[in-house]
Amino acid sequence: MKTCIITWAVSVLSACVIAAAWIHTHPPVRLARVDIKTLLDEYSKTLTDKAKPGMPEAEQVALLKAAADYGAAVEGAVSRVAGECGCAVLNSAAILKLPEGEAGIPDLTGRVRVLLQTAQNPADGNAGKK
Repeated sequence: MKTCIITWAVSVLSACVIAAAWIHTHPPVRLARVDIKTLLDEYSKTLTDKAKPGMPEAEQVALLKAAADYGAAVEGAVSRVAGECGCAVLNSAAILKLPEGEAGIPDLTGRVRVLLQTAQNPADGNAGKK
């Protein structure tokens, strides 16, 4: 009987050690979300406000270049946010359902927006800092 108890205790202890090692070496993936559509809609509105009928071709080309550069800026800002939080960043449009209340995947759209504003206005160097 004593041997059975010792065997059981060693088995349980071994299982606990293995479980702890697994949890330590395989942490859960941290997630964050960014609403890319909102960011693109906001930028589209600013471009629409800047575009005027009969504007010179040079200004039109500059607006098109700015729009193309914005995509790269969004990519850079999302990459930076992913590095800052050490998490995978999802587009909010890819999420079908979140739990009620504040729990769930944190929304870092505001942080990406700040980084994009800093990239567009490099003279304001403090805007991108936490």
